[in-house]
Amino acid sequence: MDGRLGSDLRYNHIREVPTGAFDGLQHLHTIFLNENQLTKIHSGAFRDLPSLKYLYLNRNRIGAIASDAFISLNRLHSIYLHGNQIKTIPEGSFERLPSLRRLRLDDNALECDCSLLWFSRTLQQPNRKSLVAGATCATPSALEGQPISSITEEDFHCAKPEIVVQPRDIEIGYGQTAVFSCKASGDPRPEIVWLLEDNPIRSESDGRITLLPDGSLRIDEIVPADAGQYACIARNSLGESRSRTANLAVNNDVVESEAEAPKFLRTPADPLELLEGDPIALDCVVTGAPTPSILWKFNNENIQNGRIKLFGNGSLILPMSTLDDGGIYTCCAGNALGNISVNVTVVVNGKLYQGRPEDALIPSIQTPAVHPRRFLIHAIHGVFVWAAGQGCVAHHHRLPGTSVAHDAQLCFTSDITLECR
Repeated sequence: MDGRLGSDLRYNHIREVPTGAFDGLQHLHTIFLNENQLTKIHSGAFRDLPSLKYLYLNRNRIGAIASDAFISLNRLHSIYLHGNQIKTIPEGSFERLPSLRRLRLDDNALECDCSLLWFSRTLQQPNRKSLVAGATCATPSALEGQPISSITEEDFHCAKPEIVVQPRDIEIGYGQTAVFSCKASGDPRPEIVWLLEDNPIRSESDGRITLLPDGSLRIDEIVPADAGQYACIARNSLGESRSRTANLAVNNDVVESEAEAPKFLRTPADPLELLEGDPIALDCVVTGAPTPSILWKFNNENIQNGRIKLFGNGSLILPMSTLDDGGIYTCCAGNALGNISVNVTVVVNGKLYQGRPEDALIPSIQTPAVHPRRFLIHAIHGVFVWAAGQGCVAHHHRLPGTSVAHDAQLCFTSDITLECR
């Protein structure tokens, strides 16, 4: 790749260009990526290319373009995207390209619905008269073959947002969960934004306030500061619509002076060591007001009810453990006043085998008809206790996962070879 001039990557069966693939190539002015197998243009795939003028992406299998795939490319003159499988284009994809003069999107599957209204408007702006754009509609049938730049807003049959489900007043107790509903019609599909006292609401990093995919607003572990006037706004490229105002009132069923942050009353013994097949039982007893919610994690991943049973009192039970169940278990508790957690290290040991290796592990030992005798123990997770005087030596030092303890225990987690003299 010549970073001073151009990069010719044609006919290489390339399927992906990751973010930052061309970072640092400050003088690169042409990229040939046509005639490959690209399916998507990722965010930032062509970032930090101040000299780039020509970008060839034609004759691939591109079906999706990230909204910020082409940003900070102030000298980009031409983009070739013809001969792909593009159906729609994210709003604003080509708006921050001040030098763009040629854009080829012909021979694609562009659906000229209301999601492309922004693109039609962009092509018809006075400051875009110098842009030569080849982009024609594939669907609907009434617009098939027509240049997008020639289609009027009336041809798209779009609709401004209209609120169809209004939020309602809510009166709720301290520490409980409130959900405001808001649904809107419109084409393109409207975006829902929530306001509290006319200030935009954003999802909180701790997850207490969540904007749901259906447009609803959920507030967990309500506190008095959440009280106030709420409203939603539905927006699309044709305009916006605002809902009625809904009031949230918080009843202090738990008086604020009586509220208490979560506190552990009982936690599991740490560490907990057991044998494979034994049950794992962990208790996590918490107090607080409002009553704290409890979440269990295993190696930092949330645990769902399944093999591991979770109970409302904070208990966790796994009826039969395996070696893979060993790890770090975390009990997390929280309410409106705070969050606490405690870790428990669970060690699951393999079962203990007593006696001669051929007695204990007959199904897993191969005995070659040669001397000295050798036994191959196949990947049995466990501990083998050697009987005194057998005269066998384990070549554990040659293989990972084996060791001999001071009490003559041979510990192994992989295939080992035993030689009896």
